[in-house]
Amino acid sequence: MASWACWSAPLLLLVAAAVVEPPGTEAYRVLGMFPFNGRSHNIMFKALMEALADRGHEVYMLSPFPQKKPRANYTDLDVSKQFPSLVNGLTYEQMSSLGRMKIVQIIGEFSGASLCRSTFETQHFKDVMSGKHGKFDVVFTEIFGSDCFTAVAHKLKVPLISAVSAPDFPWMHDRVGSVDNPSYLITAMEPYAGKMSLWQRIQNVFMYHYYRYIHKVYVNDPSDPVVREFFGEDMPPISELIKNTSLIMVNNHVSANPARPVNPNVINVGGLHLKDARPDRRGAGLEPDLRAWMNGAEHGVIFFTLGSLVRSSSLPKHSIDGLLEAFSQLPQRVLWKYESDDIKDRLPPNVRIASWMPQMDILAHHKTILFMTHGGLMGTTEAMYLGVPLLGIPLFADQMPNMALYKELGIAEYLDHTELTKDNVLTTIRKLTTTDEYRLRAKQLAALYSDRPFTAAEEAVWWTEYVIRNRGAPHLRPLGADLPLYQYLLLDVVAVLLGAALAVLLVLRALVRALLGRAAVPKQKKN
Repeated sequence: MASWACWSAPLLLLVAAAVVEPPGTEAYRVLGMFPFNGRSHNIMFKALMEALADRGHEVYMLSPFPQKKPRANYTDLDVSKQFPSLVNGLTYEQMSSLGRMKIVQIIGEFSGASLCRSTFETQHFKDVMSGKHGKFDVVFTEIFGSDCFTAVAHKLKVPLISAVSAPDFPWMHDRVGSVDNPSYLITAMEPYAGKMSLWQRIQNVFMYHYYRYIHKVYVNDPSDPVVREFFGEDMPPISELIKNTSLIMVNNHVSANPARPVNPNVINVGGLHLKDARPDRRGAGLEPDLRAWMNGAEHGVIFFTLGSLVRSSSLPKHSIDGLLEAFSQLPQRVLWKYESDDIKDRLPPNVRIASWMPQMDILAHHKTILFMTHGGLMGTTEAMYLGVPLLGIPLFADQMPNMALYKELGIAEYLDHTELTKDNVLTTIRKLTTTDEYRLRAKQLAALYSDRPFTAAEEAVWWTEYVIRNRGAPHLRPLGADLPLYQYLLLDVVAVLLGAALAVLLVLRALVRALLGRAAVPKQKKN
């Protein structure tokens, strides 16, 4: 009995390992087409490609963000010369002026037909299409701007998987036949959360169809001639190419995003870029000087950044003054990602600035009690994962709805970026740092977010292999995905039923008129 006890645990571990990673798993060849030069987007896609490489697959990734530490089975097709990084490349004025009605056109400018053409002209792309890198088993693309890169999978005759680094875009679900009902599902980039009012639902329906129309007219339609130029005149239009999508991976998780019905060909991999093990709470990954500074914060640390795109130093002077005045009256220490030295001489003693900071390690530190953020999905996901409350200063796109959602979840407040006065900033920070409910709710949400049977990376890898093994897994695609709109909306059924009802009414009307007509004929007397 003792002998069995000694061997049973190792045997069970071996069996479990065999189930999770069956022996003889074939190594596939994966191509990632991610040329857009927004770093926050690339964080998710790079994590996806790294997870596939860790599994033993041969990965080729076309992007402007090559690895810092190359590995044997992960080849960078570096297009950073053609597409320089947008990191710190935009000003507050540029971003804050992008209204909801213009945002999709802006997406088209950054990631539309011009991006397609420039990518197709690179030597790396020509090498891929000529077969220099061998035959691929699957192609990954991004759902964001132009869908022109879906043509690569069509030309190579391999399955197509698409990934979305933000929540569901209105132009995403149709291609795989998934449900997207604006009567209760809030459209991406709409600035509200929870149950919508009647007026919000009216706006939501209008903006849902507006975004879809603008994406088609300003982004995909102009890309069609470019695709035909490089792939041949017989190439199907993009509106048909996207229907070849076998699977979509979305940066969502039901603990943080509203529940919605999805098909088996849509999987949620929220937090894919997060590592399995949380960073050290004592700041082992930080530079000694910064670690000591944070450890010495008696009342905690507030971390402030506007993300990788917008420079904090480009904020209006009155906003910077308001922030500095508010920070100077706080008992906490403040870490601020600030890209200039122009305020160095007037920094309060409790404030420290730097042009770059190790965000994840700072958020994980046990002294960090608040994250001031623009509301980008990657950073707020990290804070949520680590149980840190949020103070949002959203500027554009999905940042406002992100912060509205986090406020609805009870872990955040947000400020209008045009009203960063000392009083507004100070009052909101004090509310978030002195009210226990925000901290407790953040810890609860962190536990809920991590409570899943597999990590996001494990799920993404498994489904990738599944799609390849099953030759695109066409059985995951619902029949409704290819129905004409009039059939999908049951307009033909309604027309038949209405026609039948009308026919019955007409017959009844004719019978009634005939009976009434006979009753009205007078009887003739007999002689």
